[in-house]
Amino acid sequence: MIGMAFPREVFSRSVVIVCLLVGLLASAAPARAAPADDTDMQFLVVRSGQPGCEPTCPEWISAEGAIVRDSPALFKKLLKTIGNRRLPVVVTSPGGDVDAALALGRIIRARKLEVGVGKTRFIGCQPQQKDCRDNDGRGARYIGIAYSGGAYCNSACPLMLAGGTRRVVGQWAYLGVHQITTVHTQVLTRYQEKYRIVNGKKKVTSKKVVSRKNVGTRTTYEMSKAQERELAAYLAEMGVGRAVIDQMKITFANDMRKIEPVAMMEMKLITQLGGVELLTAAGVCKTVPASAHCRVFVMSDLKR
Repeated sequence: MIGMAFPREVFSRSVVIVCLLVGLLASAAPARAAPADDTDMQFLVVRSGQPGCEPTCPEWISAEGAIVRDSPALFKKLLKTIGNRRLPVVVTSPGGDVDAALALGRIIRARKLEVGVGKTRFIGCQPQQKDCRDNDGRGARYIGIAYSGGAYCNSACPLMLAGGTRRVVGQWAYLGVHQITTVHTQVLTRYQEKYRIVNGKKKVTSKKVVSRKNVGTRTTYEMSKAQERELAAYLAEMGVGRAVIDQMKITFANDMRKIEPVAMMEMKLITQLGGVELLTAAGVCKTVPASAHCRVFVMSDLKR
């Protein structure tokens, strides 16, 4: 990258090697790639605070932070709260766990949601505030403005983006890819086992873990054939070209290759040129009919 610096997250997945030692039963636990410079992804429903949009304003799901193993479960939990509404996802992420990114993409596609790379500037109550009352009577706990400038979707994040039925990345946002980092972890597990002999054969009656110990890790940076096949199948499922994989393979894990909007169109990574404002601007609620993610302010909102 030239002139601008963006948070970079290791695009990773974990592979476990079972370690067998004499006298000990061994098993494996996958290692989780910790976010390098961001908090875990948080999902929040936001109502537009753009002047002039009331009484009918667009709403969206803000998804900001590193993609971790728990992200799909948290996303599903939020989706339950909004029922069948199809709110677009506004995402900024340095990347993270590749399997979780694939899961998020599939959830997004199953719900037929749109995705745009963007950030949300919150008005009044901020995500970190637990008992904020600043937005009482305004129809939503979180109110904000979505924008493209300074937003980013790096590493594993483009896989999540690929799930959108409509996908946009503005010229002032940044989308980057690089090679997968794979962490192989050896975990030694000690068990306490109870058994009895039945007809001359050993029958285990109980088994519990006594201790676990990490006995070594090994990191690789080249995409395996199995990984490539999995990613190619996923992108084909989402209607995205495999040129995304080609860009990943030629970019070192400690680097980041920016993909320009025109190239994204050629790869079918985005469905049209334009920023997140295409999904969240007040104008999307002025059409007839209004976009599905617009909601009319009603009297009951005064109690919110």
